Amino acid sequence: MKKVAVVATEKDYGIFLRNNIEKYLGKYAKFKEYSMREMQRINALQEDIVLISGFNIFQSVKPKLKSSSKLIVLSVTLNKPLTEKLKDVKTGSRALLVNFDIRSCINTITNLHAAGFENIEFIPYYPGVEYDKSIKLAITPNEAHLVPEEIEAILDIGEGIVDINCIFDIAEALGVTNLFTSNEMMKAKENYYFTNSNMERLLGENENLSGGIETLIKLMKQGIIITDVAGKILQANKKSEVILRGRTDMLIGFNIGEILPELNGNDSSSYRKNILSASKSFEKLIEIGGRNLMVSSVAITVENEVNGSVITLDDFEEVENKQHGIRSKLAGTNNEAKYTFDDIKGKSKEIKDTIAIARRMSKTDFSVLITGESGTGKEVFAQSIHNESKRKNYNFVAINCAAIPENLLESEMFGYEEGSFTGAKKGGKIGYFELAHKGTIFLDEIGEMPLSLQAKLLRVIEEKKVVSVGAHRGIDVDVRIIAATNKNLFQMVEKGKFREDLFYRINVLPLQLPSLRERTADIQILLEYFMDKNAESFVISDEVKNILSVYPWRGNVRELRNLVEYMTSLDKSEIGQEDLSPIQKYWIQNDMSNGNEERCYWKVTNNPERSYIKSVDFSSIEAKFILSEGKKIKIYRFILEKLSNAFYEKKRLGRSSLERLASENNLCYTEAELRTCLKRLDDFGFIRVGRGRTGSVITEDGLKFFEKIRNQETFTIVTNG
Repeated sequence: MKKVAVVATEKDYGIFLRNNIEKYLGKYAKFKEYSMREMQRINALQEDIVLISGFNIFQSVKPKLKSSSKLIVLSVTLNKPLTEKLKDVKTGSRALLVNFDIRSCINTITNLHAAGFENIEFIPYYPGVEYDKSIKLAITPNEAHLVPEEIEAILDIGEGIVDINCIFDIAEALGVTNLFTSNEMMKAKENYYFTNSNMERLLGENENLSGGIETLIKLMKQGIIITDVAGKILQANKKSEVILRGRTDMLIGFNIGEILPELNGNDSSSYRKNILSASKSFEKLIEIGGRNLMVSSVAITVENEVNGSVITLDDFEEVENKQHGIRSKLAGTNNEAKYTFDDIKGKSKEIKDTIAIARRMSKTDFSVLITGESGTGKEVFAQSIHNESKRKNYNFVAINCAAIPENLLESEMFGYEEGSFTGAKKGGKIGYFELAHKGTIFLDEIGEMPLSLQAKLLRVIEEKKVVSVGAHRGIDVDVRIIAATNKNLFQMVEKGKFREDLFYRINVLPLQLPSLRERTADIQILLEYFMDKNAESFVISDEVKNILSVYPWRGNVRELRNLVEYMTSLDKSEIGQEDLSPIQKYWIQNDMSNGNEERCYWKVTNNPERSYIKSVDFSSIEAKFILSEGKKIKIYRFILEKLSNAFYEKKRLGRSSLERLASENNLCYTEAELRTCLKRLDDFGFIRVGRGRTGSVITEDGLKFFEKIRNQETFTIVTNG
């Protein structure tokens, strides 16, 4: 006679389940129940069949199974005699469905609906969740001790009993073919609600599709899992088993929320949203054993009712590789630098000097850090440096550190070994550093790189070796690094947001790109270049040319290119002021006007001889600050004046002190205003805001800037026109 083990969390529940099953199969096998506490003292289970009631039990039981043992996940359903009392509940009533967690609540509600109890609105309740206090009825499967004290009536429908379909599965495993006589079947009907099998219930009237669906998901290259509305896994293909092997060797019978707890979110309401309310599709990126998976869910509906979900598992890197391969074929190029210094247009001293410096940098192998505002052409310069270096015949590999998810960035940069994690591509994957061997690697937006990866990058730079994910030995790489950022990395170092040692390793050859405001003599040249590139020959009026020569160009060359494309779309032979983009029109209306003397504004003139305005040579950072914050120059001047005085007195000032000084000077500045202004000054490097109550201190750049603005309401920048 075969032996059967029944494993449950608690001993009493194990006995209850065993009694359920022995009622029908006791004469065919010898049953014994185990609690999880007993399992801890057992080295191995000797039974031929092991029945478990949950995924957490499976994880503990799995190492103790014989190789020949068969494992079956128990499925429980309603106790029919006890549940029948719900027929007396008034139609339309609202009741708490009380159980120990959300998953158990949803499973019970699903079974009640399947049994036909749709006349009651069941509201899931479990410890810690809020509920509508107007509800006075609770229904529970033997968990009455969890019912809130305020509830007036409790209907206990008893512990769930083993589903009859599960009884048939156990019988089949025991080799029992004729389980029920006609009389036994009649008695069983008194205790069970007989419903279709799970897949048949899921498909409704299309149950004949079950076999076809099973065949179809086997052929899919994606991992496919089919669940019922409560999240119980009904079908899963081999691909999904391979993908999830790091978590479990068995899927069918468990709840998807147990296998992939990442889908649950941080609370049970997320679980309800993702699993129960499956009418809305969702997509989530998760990591399993170092493997990044894109998990998607689509609802299965029958007659507008959600019956379950189809969940797909995609290896994120496999998908990315396929898309990358397709894009590379379409583009016809890969890891190539297409720009040279000849592509950088302009005759101004600023751009000529910058190109000359960059050309000299091309002759060396030292690291380059390119800084400049967005749209100034940092990657164009990086490619030009590469194409004029001795590495020009090798790869130019560009990485946007802000565009790649943090959990993928390491494997993308350094690669991984075959077998380093579940589902790793056969043969492994070469990283960007290996791909750039003998060539150049361009780290764009390096200020966005996480600190944890900065340490690994520093090690690669110092040792000139790359250790792939999962590898034990380093690979020698010969790579030149060009990094770029529009952030102030030195300030980030001071704030602990960027590694100081890495900063000095990449900042060997600093290259600061001028903004378009600093090279206004090139605006007309760039206009003509972009017009030729678009094969356009429209005429730009002198009025527009004058406006564009003094426009601040916060988006720099990229903004100018976009403007030409906008003008091209107008399909006009001559462009007047009315044809400028909304951004330029807004600037003309607000920033170019000088009608309000009380408002501080940024004024640009080609005539530095005007006696009533003092011409000041602002740096690019100072100019950018005035363009951004010019309307509030009075409060900034006040803050810098007080911090300047405090600096020479070797003191620090906090917000409270500044607010007090403002009041003494009959200035009405709130603490919130001061806090905002202090932060902006800190962002631009004019002051350093201390932590806690340590106050703020003006920097050397801040002292210089204050001297330039202390006596001025209007500011002038002299162009080369």
